[in-house]
Amino acid sequence: MKDSLLVYIGVDLGSSAVSKKPSSAMAILNDSGQLIEKPQHFRKASELVKDVSKYSPESIILAVDAPRSVPNNTEENYAYRSCEQAIKAIDTKAGSFYGAAALYIRWYEIENKYFQNIKVIETYPRIVWKILGFPSTPRYLSQNKEIVYSKLSNLIGSSFQPSSPHQVDAILCAYTAYCYGKNDYSWFGNPGEGLIITPPAGIDNTTISKNSELIKEQFKCFISMA
Repeated sequence: MKDSLLVYIGVDLGSSAVSKKPSSAMAILNDSGQLIEKPQHFRKASELVKDVSKYSPESIILAVDAPRSVPNNTEENYAYRSCEQAIKAIDTKAGSFYGAAALYIRWYEIENKYFQNIKVIETYPRIVWKILGFPSTPRYLSQNKEIVYSKLSNLIGSSFQPSSPHQVDAILCAYTAYCYGKNDYSWFGNPGEGLIITPPAGIDNTTISKNSELIKEQFKCFISMA
């Protein structure tokens, strides 16, 4: 098992482990923010767990592109969490919880079974993409690949050229984890309800306390899932 300095892991999670083409990817940056190895596609949770387990839990900050909390169902709001409403200040076309509910279910099981002893944060590559000034959106990688490759090279100190938007998203997740580890980030949402973390977004929000960052029990899962 590897340990020493922090490592920053980014996970772009897909909702299926049985699709013919992997819809999930992971990337790892070192403590200098440089890409350690080529981002890997994966299908099954066991593949992700195997790679993460190479590192000591206390040396990991993991940023995932998947919901880690649920909307405020006491108000019968099943569409948007406070963090998703807040990030519309950056991108009015940002998605909602109901569009990513399958990802929530999958990640809820993965994190609770395998990553209880790892620092995990939630991020949103589409917003990170916009904050960092990448063109268009990740789904249009092929139309903007030269600009994207150049920006990624400057960002992570590597000339790696991703073969899919999932690899790009995983790198942006890992970069967000790096920013978080360096205490240089922005956050969106109401404390206690699950936050979306991004690189600095040029907004006026102070560093959150660890207590405010924790997800309250009522936002960890719906009552029917408890």
